[in-house]
Amino acid sequence: MAFDQRAYLRDVIMPLRDQPGGLSPTDLARHYAVTPEMSGAELREHLTAVRRLWNQRSGGVDAAARICAQLFSRDEQLRAIHGTEMLDPRWWQERMAEHARGARAESERFAQDLARAYGALGRITRVQLKELAGHWPGLDPGQIDEAVRRAGLAVIDPVELPNSPGMNRAAYRSLADLQARLGVPTLVQVVHPDGAPFRLLDADAVALDAATVRARTEEANRTADSTLVRVRKEALGLLQRAVADGVDLRAVALFQVVERLRSGRAKGIPDGMLVRIATDVGLENAEAQSVVANLPADPEQEASPAERIRDLVAEGQLAAAQQALAVLPKDDPHHDELRDQIDALFAEVESLRRTADEAVGAGREEEAARHLRAALRIAADDEDLAERLATLAPPPPRDLTARALDAGVRLTWTAAPTQAAEVRYRVVRSDRPPRSPVDGETVVEGDRTEATDPAPPAARPLHYGVFATVGGDWSRPATAQARVVPPVSGVQVWVGPEEVSCTWRAHPAVEEVRARRTLARPPTSPGDGDPVPTSHTGLHDDAGDGTTDRYYGIVAVYRDEQGAQVEAPMVVVRALLRDAAPSYVDKLRAHLTAVDAETATAQFAWTTPATGTVSIRQAEARPPWSSGTRVSRDEMTAYGEALISDRLRRGSETLLEVAVPSGRFVYVPFTVDPATNTAVVGEPVLLGITEPVRQLVVRRTGDEVTVAWLWPSSVNLAEVTFTPERGPATTRRVTRGQLTESGCRIPVGAAAGRISVRTVESGPGGETFSLAESAPVEGVPVALRYQLRRASGFLSRNRVLTVEVDHACEGVELVLVAASGPAMPVRPEQGVVVARVTGLSLRPGTPWQLPFTTPTGLARPYWLRCFVIRPPGARVTDPIREMKVS
Repeated sequence: MAFDQRAYLRDVIMPLRDQPGGLSPTDLARHYAVTPEMSGAELREHLTAVRRLWNQRSGGVDAAARICAQLFSRDEQLRAIHGTEMLDPRWWQERMAEHARGARAESERFAQDLARAYGALGRITRVQLKELAGHWPGLDPGQIDEAVRRAGLAVIDPVELPNSPGMNRAAYRSLADLQARLGVPTLVQVVHPDGAPFRLLDADAVALDAATVRARTEEANRTADSTLVRVRKEALGLLQRAVADGVDLRAVALFQVVERLRSGRAKGIPDGMLVRIATDVGLENAEAQSVVANLPADPEQEASPAERIRDLVAEGQLAAAQQALAVLPKDDPHHDELRDQIDALFAEVESLRRTADEAVGAGREEEAARHLRAALRIAADDEDLAERLATLAPPPPRDLTARALDAGVRLTWTAAPTQAAEVRYRVVRSDRPPRSPVDGETVVEGDRTEATDPAPPAARPLHYGVFATVGGDWSRPATAQARVVPPVSGVQVWVGPEEVSCTWRAHPAVEEVRARRTLARPPTSPGDGDPVPTSHTGLHDDAGDGTTDRYYGIVAVYRDEQGAQVEAPMVVVRALLRDAAPSYVDKLRAHLTAVDAETATAQFAWTTPATGTVSIRQAEARPPWSSGTRVSRDEMTAYGEALISDRLRRGSETLLEVAVPSGRFVYVPFTVDPATNTAVVGEPVLLGITEPVRQLVVRRTGDEVTVAWLWPSSVNLAEVTFTPERGPATTRRVTRGQLTESGCRIPVGAAAGRISVRTVESGPGGETFSLAESAPVEGVPVALRYQLRRASGFLSRNRVLTVEVDHACEGVELVLVAASGPAMPVRPEQGVVVARVTGLSLRPGTPWQLPFTTPTGLARPYWLRCFVIRPPGARVTDPIREMKVS
């Protein structure tokens, strides 16, 4: 059965949002929506769909996104421990049985706790039950009801009392979000993840000072990278900034505990169970009793309607805030202020939505995603925005190349920068540039950034399109063109006393095969020499004087789409009529690049010998023969394995690219002489993939990023590449000594992109490259500040607009408007355009000025405001005091 995203969000994710006790560690089947009847194949497909949904939704800002982030982080740990066991139905059946056993015991414990706390009353409110049940995440609703029945309690309707925030909303909300993703209840577990009970009130209080937080941050930077490690480092960074600003982290941690207890007290939970809640979040029992004893006897006062609306706005619940405003009395002193604020935010959301639509229409998908994410931070409850972001097509792949091989086409491309973890590609071939993923024949679909079309039509123009998707729409295509004109292959020559025979394999589309003979020298062109009768599969010729070597130039001929003849590259073979050993390959050049943990791509190049054909063989040990030794063909085939792939002739060289295992092997070229059934041993090359770097750390400082990593013990050279979202990549090499002495700083400007690092090992035969470790580099939006100064007297309408930026930017577009009324305009169309400037080139330290005159007929008060149309996302500082004219 196909995975139903809406049903999963409704039935699994939404109930988990209001569960303060966190995720149950054993109720995996419910969290993954796995059912007992699923087969192994169904499990693989289902788990892929669930993980894709978690990944897509975890980047949001709503409560469901936080749950998805927690599930995605825990899934990463489970996969690291259990691996492919999670694809086995028996593994899930064991988890279900384990959870059922634990849930029965937990239900009994819950019933006993309920009886002790509420037995005297014989009743519990629905809010109290829901609050308590949230701290038993392993129990489903039926088990909760059964526990209530065993405790002899009746469930009654409650009177709900709201909570109020206890510290700066923005900082506290960010900290709470990071803790939720880590699955910890307080900041103490962020700094001290050992989970030991802690104290906060006396001299033995847990260490949360600046030195402790700094030490924990340094430890985290040395830990192997993972999703949870990155989240913890972000949380520690937030705590470091808070300590630097004079925040007492012990007071913040105590508030986090008290906040939960006040919530429970407001809903009537008795003191005994409040102590249990405090100890469950980590507080030492005696101190938990002290905290509960010191709670206010009365719950906090209910927030005013205006404060509740402000809370909704701060939480990104813009639609809910608008609904709450509709019932706020118009004579409320805060009504007009809140209305203007909400209207301005709705206008900003609409502006971001339109800008995102324009970016999509202009093919700037990553820019559109940034605008949609910015809009969702303001209006997290806007389902249309969330749907647009989820289905937005990614940018098209970059740098697509199509290289014609002897009988196929090799395609490679670069992934476009995107925040999505799982990008899939579809390669399409057509007789014209493909415009959609179904506009042609699908060659391959998968997650790799390379593909081979093994059997394309011969002698025809081939158009390829590569499309990308992250689960929604397909991207625009990256396109490339190629044409394959396959030469004959598998050529073999037999020399008899009076006759020379030659056989080959030709492409099915070949019209004819032509051959010409030259004596004692190779042919210089397809027309050089005497013609020899041929068939589609070979030729027969006389041996002449029996002593002069004969060369044959063999050319396959095709018809193109216009009916004209097209010749394939000429293949030259030699009929050796005298006993002369062919030259051997004395220098084999090789490059080895890791593809994944098990495979690599090997590229070999050698000077094409005058006679014979070269076979590259791979073995674990060096050959027993020295270079230049002639061995029998049987001896050669008994040594190692031959590397089979299409070859490319380029001038005097032959090139070979082939997939090989990533281990360390010896590669030996043999020059094969078919006439004597022997081969000459060439110079061997020892190659193996180097170890990758570990714990890559990338930090932006202004227009530079500092890159650091841990070296493998056997490697001293690394290649660092910065790939921006637009423009060419830049690469530099760094030695171990350079990194230790002066670090690695890469100038990136304000651009976003990715930093990748791979180790390099050089040897006599060539270079080998490890798998690349990479990390994103966030772009820095330009910060623009402007001033509106009078050019002359107090009553003059002449003014000067002065604009400054913090870093260089091109193509800047500004609109200066004037608008009458008490409310400041929030978009350009709300005012009269005073000036519009496009194509500006701004540089830091060089203010740009524009004299202007305010329009006549403006009723006071009126506003002057400058809007930045390009670049999108600029951080603008408005001079409020200079903007309003009263």
